[in-house]
Amino acid sequence: MTNPTGWPIVPDFGTRLKSSDFLIGTWLTLLDPVVPELLAGSGFDLFVADGEHGPAATSDLVQMLIATRAAGIPILHRVGANEPVRIMHALDAGASGVVIPQVRTVADVERAVAWCRYPPVGLRGIAPRRASGYGRDTATYMERANDSVTCCIQIETREALESIDRLLDVPGVDTILVGPNDLSASLGHTGRITDPEIEDAIAHIVERTKAHGIPAGAWTQSTAVALRRREQGFRWITVSADYAFIVAAADAAVREIREG
Repeated sequence: MTNPTGWPIVPDFGTRLKSSDFLIGTWLTLLDPVVPELLAGSGFDLFVADGEHGPAATSDLVQMLIATRAAGIPILHRVGANEPVRIMHALDAGASGVVIPQVRTVADVERAVAWCRYPPVGLRGIAPRRASGYGRDTATYMERANDSVTCCIQIETREALESIDRLLDVPGVDTILVGPNDLSASLGHTGRITDPEIEDAIAHIVERTKAHGIPAGAWTQSTAVALRRREQGFRWITVSADYAFIVAAADAAVREIREG
């Protein structure tokens, strides 16, 4: 998409997913746009703005997108629910894609995919606004959107785990994100995300994504887990979150001084 600045208003995450690169992301939950601008300097490949467990609404998402535009970092928006208006708000604002939580059935996936795509293949309404450069590039955006928008479904329930092949068979699923916290609860191990059954489930999920040719992502709580997921064949991860980086650095500094 052309624009006077030369910076894409909607960075293409889909093309990066298809590369051989291992992509590193983190979660945006703090609403000050300085935070994603600051984190962009660390070299992250993507951000996920949290509108499910975090407070990121569409207006907050827009500020995050503006703050990271110069860095060209894609932002996916985890919407609060698998609802058309939430998906369209995120995409029209210029998110590179959406993360759909609490997916359980084929019908859930079909609904998400349909509202990520324009007719005739989908149901997305036409009013891209910011995504089209505020109308300057509407035709170009709409020509490319169905191929470039990323539809990511979360695999985080027993139902999704047991139906993984049927979910991955739905045309239009671009990637998945494993959510070990809810997955552990769904499998009867609430709060124990390192339980062997959870690790076995995660290994099974990534193997099925490989078989279907769909890149898999994973939430990770540490760099050590992120490296393990890379070895397992995950193509992208999120590590920690904006607030958690602050907590870890602040706690470590105070502790080191007090104990020094």
